[in-house]
Amino acid sequence: MRILAFFCIFGLSAQELTIKTSVPLILVPTSVTDRHGKVIDGLTEKDFEVFDNGKLVKHSLEISQLPIALVVAVQTSSIAGPALAKVQKIGAMFEPLVVGDRGVVALLTYSDKVTLMQEFTSDGKLFSATMRRLEPDGGGAKLNDAVLEAVKLLEDRQKYRRVVVVIGESKDRGSSAKLEQAVTKAQAANVTIYPVTYSAYATPFTSKGDERFESGRRVYDSGSGLNLLAIFSEIGRMGDKNSAEAFAKYTGGERLSFTKLAGLEKVITKVGDDLHTQYLLSFSPAENSGPVYHEISLKVKASDAVVRARPGYWAE
Repeated sequence: MRILAFFCIFGLSAQELTIKTSVPLILVPTSVTDRHGKVIDGLTEKDFEVFDNGKLVKHSLEISQLPIALVVAVQTSSIAGPALAKVQKIGAMFEPLVVGDRGVVALLTYSDKVTLMQEFTSDGKLFSATMRRLEPDGGGAKLNDAVLEAVKLLEDRQKYRRVVVVIGESKDRGSSAKLEQAVTKAQAANVTIYPVTYSAYATPFTSKGDERFESGRRVYDSGSGLNLLAIFSEIGRMGDKNSAEAFAKYTGGERLSFTKLAGLEKVITKVGDDLHTQYLLSFSPAENSGPVYHEISLKVKASDAVVRARPGYWAE
């Protein structure tokens, strides 16, 4: 019944699922705050209880801070022009706030296709320079495909915490991959996803009439006929599935949103703070657990604790 409930959330059938990957060690990055959102620090391994399908399991609390391998995936469809003008300006924030010491970051873009713009690097200046070159380049928003490509890049980073930050609209348009395929692949690879979304309707109102990219190209129309009528049409034909909510909920990340540049800067700071204040729990699944979806639940001794972590994983 639990497996069926998982699929019903997406409105999908179990027969559609095609990806199940074996995970020898389950990592559970866990955010613990009080009811006012203040981080509760100083917790120890004994302060946590971890349950796998309702059964208490032995767990470990990683003391050493694993470096972060981060993939930033940015939507670059024509409707994204006003948002991209803001995204261009925040490349420098990822090194100190998200990547940190010994970390690496890569950059993907997605519209009608997914493109690797920057391979993993620890060079913050190089990454920022690549971010500044982003401009609209298509009409689609292949979010699911972008997440799968990001997870593929991260799978080889065995000694890193694996994180994806997706900046774009909340829904997929045109991917070959299904939503549940991208979600389960991310879960299997121990990847945490932070969708950073914006409103296709509201964001254009924050751009000045003659605002331009560094190349000289106008932001508002971006040479693609962007206007409010096009935005309304775009909103009207978007699908019902909110991919951003699913990626955040089922990988232990958090969906955040912005409209203005200051809001985007605040959001990226929030992601960095979240990553660097999390507790990293781990456990090994039972050998005979079977190829099924397992629910993870946590208990923390602190009476007023609010816990956010991945809700499950696929075992094979």
